[in-house]
Amino acid sequence: MKIMIVDGLPEGYEDKYPFKEGEGVLFLGEIENMPGHVAIVTRDGKTHFGYHDDWFREPTEDEL
Repeated sequence: MKIMIVDGLPEGYEDKYPFKEGEGVLFLGEIENMPGHVAIVTRDGKTHFGYHDDWFREPTEDEL
């Protein structure tokens, strides 16, 4: 598990996701039978899965 930053949601669809650009999430990892898709936990404690792994990045030193 590690902290990741939401970065790169599909343009024009940002409001359709349960997280926002720049938000920190707890990254649980890639889903074994869905390569390229991940499971995360948002600050409200909800677990979300099936989202593309390229929508998340590791935080910079300033963001920690």
